[in-house]
Amino acid sequence: MSTKGQVDDLFTKTVEDWARFYNDPKPRTMNDQNLVSRRRFALEMIEGKLQPGANVLDIGCGTGHLAAELMRRGFTAWGVDLSSAMVEYAREHYSADRFRVGDIEQIPFADNTFDAVMCLGVMEYLEKDELALREMWRVLKPGGMAVITTPSSICPFFYVDMAFRQARFVLRPVVRSLRYTWRGKPVPSNGELPKVIHRRYYRPRWLDLLHSVHLEAEDWVCHSWGFYCVDRFCSQGAFCRASDHFARNPLINWLASDQLVLVRAVK
Repeated sequence: MSTKGQVDDLFTKTVEDWARFYNDPKPRTMNDQNLVSRRRFALEMIEGKLQPGANVLDIGCGTGHLAAELMRRGFTAWGVDLSSAMVEYAREHYSADRFRVGDIEQIPFADNTFDAVMCLGVMEYLEKDELALREMWRVLKPGGMAVITTPSSICPFFYVDMAFRQARFVLRPVVRSLRYTWRGKPVPSNGELPKVIHRRYYRPRWLDLLHSVHLEAEDWVCHSWGFYCVDRFCSQGAFCRASDHFARNPLINWLASDQLVLVRAVK
């Protein structure tokens, strides 16, 4: 299966999970809080630059929640997503004519259509960045804004998580097999979700690439602290919310796991 096919398969199987993430105003898990914080910072960036009525495209719109929130705030919002299951959910719950299936590397809109683009949680699943960035630049009007999120490559929490996962990868099959053997039962299949690429980004190189495709950075936020390896054992939602206060502090925000950049299209 191709990389995009794997991503489509993953999100098709998790539609309901994504749909519930934004319902709790104070999520308990780190993952849920990361998503809520990411959306909040992205909306603040856009509202700080654009007036209601502006045309905004949400690329990788998922279940349509962000586009629907933009509509609620007075923007003219559209959404595209690679997953037809996600688009179907968005059409059923928000607007039948504002969402369509689309590929970020071939955005199904004309040149100079949008005042802003939102691209949250998409870039890291691609094999390369440049074509997607050029497509965003193409559909933006001159001076149009884009909010793009990426995982940070220097977050120390991430490397602790990786060490834990490596140990778990070695030990888990052994422990699992022994547990079922002692019970005299066959070991069931894992039923795991599809594995997809999930790249991380180093800020200086990322900003250089954005500049090379005529997307000039105007704002930067880095948010969300915590260990995914302990998320199942204790709630870290409150910890993540507290860390959001440092999201614009360059002396300490490099510790965070997720970064947002606001860029302007230079044409």
